[in-house]
Amino acid sequence: MSRFEGQVALVTGGSRGIGAAVARYLATEGADVVISYKEQHELAAAVVADIEAAGRQALSVAGDLTAPRGPRDLLKAVKERFGRLDILVPAAGNAEIKALEDMDIDTWQRSFAIHLEAVLQTAQAAHPMLKESAGRVVLLSAVGASAAFTGYASVGAAKAGLESLLQYMASEWIKDGIRVNAVSCGTVDSGILERWPIGGRVRTFLERKTVGVGIAQPEDIAPIVAFLASPESRYIVGQSIVADGGVTLGIDFEQWVRQAYGQDATFTS
Repeated sequence: MSRFEGQVALVTGGSRGIGAAVARYLATEGADVVISYKEQHELAAAVVADIEAAGRQALSVAGDLTAPRGPRDLLKAVKERFGRLDILVPAAGNAEIKALEDMDIDTWQRSFAIHLEAVLQTAQAAHPMLKESAGRVVLLSAVGASAAFTGYASVGAAKAGLESLLQYMASEWIKDGIRVNAVSCGTVDSGILERWPIGGRVRTFLERKTVGVGIAQPEDIAPIVAFLASPESRYIVGQSIVADGGVTLGIDFEQWVRQAYGQDATFTS
């Protein structure tokens, strides 16, 4: 029997990127899946078709999770269709890359609205059904919450808030039988590099730092999310699992020496 047979999962931002990969993966493990999306109707329909092709039930719900009733309307649709919820994966997000000196308040607030406030409100709306099922919440964080990447300030700061929310949500909701954890992702190759002014240089850096594993694809993150939602991880509570291919592991010694002593520095054994 599949790990999630008879269970229902909700994946926000499920029409593309990590959200779509998670939705498809959970379906292959037996879950019926609801995805929410904002505008990408054709992409959402394709994900629903893949879930149904895997033999599971699927529902897509369009809406804006930053709107006042967005999260409540979404969870109402889940309850009306399935009557239960076992797994919540708030994967909706954006990535507006902007240098800090050029940061405007609208960009800053949009990032916090989708990456932090919408996550809280969606989880709050899901809480009654999750409590009933002793469900699991898997948040999507980023290593940019604790390591600075040029242009990533609005997302990184919001994800830092998400890491704090994780601790509170996990500690307060475990008494209700709800386990909350997170996956802290490095750069995932889902289109962000093409929108980043320094994306080409970032890709080169990542390819050098992740020798042997390469830049993460959305499909690399989905099994980690599934593990944290599964019975096998029952004793993991309130943790943020880093999945970055080793990018934040130590420093590039040769690059550091050349920056400190010049590009003509030589190395001898």
